Amino acid sequence: MRNYRIAEARIAKGWTQTDLAKKIGTTQQQIARYESGDNDVKSSVIIKMSEALGVTISYLLGLGEDPGVIQMRRSPSHPMPVVGRIAAGTPREAIYQTGETHEAPESLWEAHPDGFWLEVSGNSMNRLFPEGTLVLVDPDEEVRNGDVAVVFVNGDDATLKRVYYDGETVRLHPESHDPEYQDRVIDREDPDAPEVRVLGRAVAYASPDGWRA
Repeated sequence: MRNYRIAEARIAKGWTQTDLAKKIGTTQQQIARYESGDNDVKSSVIIKMSEALGVTISYLLGLGEDPGVIQMRRSPSHPMPVVGRIAAGTPREAIYQTGETHEAPESLWEAHPDGFWLEVSGNSMNRLFPEGTLVLVDPDEEVRNGDVAVVFVNGDDATLKRVYYDGETVRLHPESHDPEYQDRVIDREDPDAPEVRVLGRAVAYASPDGWRA
């Protein structure tokens, strides 16, 4: 089940499911399935919803707390550092300095001044991020239950996953079209468990050049 925030944005507008369906050219039943997480939302549909509801794509995907903070197409822009590649599949040593930057809207930089971009490598999060996506990570943002975050496993191994907490247990959940990717559950009270450290929350993303829904 996906963690879309379609219902939150729709209710904030004072719209019914039927209202939203008419705005984007679909049915009330389809909107209900999207909101429940029973159906994946195609990128083309997410874009229509974002424009109709006046919120960001990142917010609808559950990556941002404030629907008005993240606007990837605003200007002027500001360069933010690209730190390296992040594995969206098996954890790997992935964090290193590249010396490169990628432009972000100035409002995004102001909201997340210590943020940095990481390039996605792998397919375990491809429901949200295709290969080559740049994900903006803010190390100052609290990672709460269900957020997408960068997690260090065993020191220098890093991975991008949706994170769930249950006491001392951490569950790293993939968002993949490929069923081979499964949840990884780590009990931090187990003396043999790998060390887990959350680096920061994903707050925005930029799709790779040439990518189409």
